[in-house]
Amino acid sequence: MATAYGPHGTLVARFLDEVRTRQVDWAAHAVLADHPGTSPAMTAIAELHWTDTVLDALDRAGLRVFATLGLSRTDFDDPLALGDVKVSVSSAVKAIAAGDRLAIEHRRALLEPFVAAGFESAATALRDDHEPRSQGHR
Repeated sequence: MATAYGPHGTLVARFLDEVRTRQVDWAAHAVLADHPGTSPAMTAIAELHWTDTVLDALDRAGLRVFATLGLSRTDFDDPLALGDVKVSVSSAVKAIAAGDRLAIEHRRALLEPFVAAGFESAATALRDDHEPRSQGHR
């Protein structure tokens, strides 16, 4: 179902709900999300073509859901980790929205830290890539 978030909008909305409601150790998440595959994945997202409407909706949704977490620098040992979590959430929103337009290795880099925290939407976004796609209607 297409929404303001694009053709994968329903899954994006599920992810946003999970960010708001799931109990996550965000300090541990920041450590998991900081790995060599993250930077190339974020570059790949930036190189994708997005309509202005979808990009604006995704950017605002990522920032809004991050703000609902109520995190501050004092929640982390590393003062830069707060920004890392913000970028991780925003990048995951776009990785889910991009679907198979974003290479699987980039989606894994951005979504696996959320899968490790039990996010079903992130796991679905990765799993859907490996399911056969029907050429006709179901």
